[in-house]
Amino acid sequence: MKSIIIYYSRTGRTKLIAQTLAKEKNMNIVEIKDKTNRSGAIGFIKGTLDSMINNSTTIEPVTIDLDKYDTVYIGTPVWASKITPAIKQILDNINLENKNVITFVTLNKNGAKEALNSLNSTVKDKGGKIINSFSIITKGRDIESLTKDIVKNLGK
Repeated sequence: MKSIIIYYSRTGRTKLIAQTLAKEKNMNIVEIKDKTNRSGAIGFIKGTLDSMINNSTTIEPVTIDLDKYDTVYIGTPVWASKITPAIKQILDNINLENKNVITFVTLNKNGAKEALNSLNSTVKDKGGKIINSFSIITKGRDIESLTKDIVKNLGK
C-alpha cells in the first residue's frame, strides 16, 4: 500500500508534522506552495480573510497524479476555523475517487472541528473515503513528539 502526504504550511508547523509523518511511515510528500504572499502580519490577515470567504489562490504544483497511491494524507493549518486557500485549491484540482484519505489540521487554539468538517466534506465530494482525521494544537508544544504519538495511534 503506497501513501502520500499533501500539505500546506505557512509557518512551518504543518510542514514539521508532515515531514515527521512521512519519515515515520515511509511516505512520499508534496508541499503545496501558495503563490500569494502570505508572509508577515499582512499576509496572515489576507490569508485569514481569503479562508473566511473561500477564495481560491494560485498554487504550485497545480495538480498531483495520485494514481499510484492507495492512501492520501491531507494537512492544513486552520485559519478562522477554515481550511487554507492553498489546500482548497489543490482539492479542486486532484482526483480522490476511491482513495482512502486521512485528514489533519494544525492550529494554535480553536476551530479544529469546523475545519476538519469542511476538509472532510470536500474530500468526500471529490470521491475520497475518510478513514481517519486528527488535529494538533501546536502552540507551545513539542510538535515532533505529538506527531510520533499520532503515528502510533494510526498504526504502522
